[in-house]
Amino acid sequence: MKRMCFLLILLTLAACAPAPVTLIPAGTLAAQTLAARPKTDTPLPTHTATSTSTSTPDLRPPTPALDLTLPGAYCLPPESPRVLGLVTKVLDGGTIEVATCNQTWRVIYIGLDAPSLVAPVEWQAAQSLGFNESLVSGKTITLVQDVTDADAFGNRPRYVISGNTFVNYEIIRQGFASFVETPPDIACKDALIAAQVEAQGAVRGIWQATPPPTGTRPPTATITFTPGTPTATSRPVCDCTRRYTCNNFNSQRQAQACYDYCRRIGAGPVLPDQNNNGLVCEGLP
Repeated sequence: MKRMCFLLILLTLAACAPAPVTLIPAGTLAAQTLAARPKTDTPLPTHTATSTSTSTPDLRPPTPALDLTLPGAYCLPPESPRVLGLVTKVLDGGTIEVATCNQTWRVIYIGLDAPSLVAPVEWQAAQSLGFNESLVSGKTITLVQDVTDADAFGNRPRYVISGNTFVNYEIIRQGFASFVETPPDIACKDALIAAQVEAQGAVRGIWQATPPPTGTRPPTATITFTPGTPTATSRPVCDCTRRYTCNNFNSQRQAQACYDYCRRIGAGPVLPDQNNNGLVCEGLP
């Protein structure tokens, strides 16, 4: 039995041993060929890292969402370019300055004509400016393009969304601007016309009749003032050598004081009196 186990162990070791090396006889052609080969070390294979494809990240700002359920906003073109911007200045009831994409744009609201603040100041101009400021001043807004990117003057015609308000629509609906058709940007023509019809029916803003003078203000002295020179102790209210607009004053009282003072010293009117009633800048607070 012991002998049998010993034989099995030998057979196992023989199976695990490496195969014997067969030597090539020295005189053969194969041996001569091997002897003629240069003795060089074969380099070990090196691992070459396979290059992986890398994609360039998209650094463009994401396109803001567009809520077409807002009042009047159903008309906004959903596939048109749109960006976010910060309102840095409100110029009037239909014009703003916006900082976006590392630049500042002058944006005009598509489809509306706001009353002018440039002399002669139009009816409800100050109120239109104030309402626009309440909607967008200092806020981040969404600018939606229709067809035109920039007009001939470099302005950007846009529809404007501020929070939950379609600004173009709301300014017209509240009567602080009238609708004006501006082809080819007419995607929201019907919505803006509907807003104007509502404002006219409710007699809001510019659709109100221009109020006559209330008569509560005492008669201005501009009719009876005799031209003369100011005394040495009088303090000039304003520079009577220039022409002013109502935008140069913060209140009607300031504008009226300048107007009266310059008439008093014989310099003539420095502000337009639209109604020829001795009162100027009646649209200012």
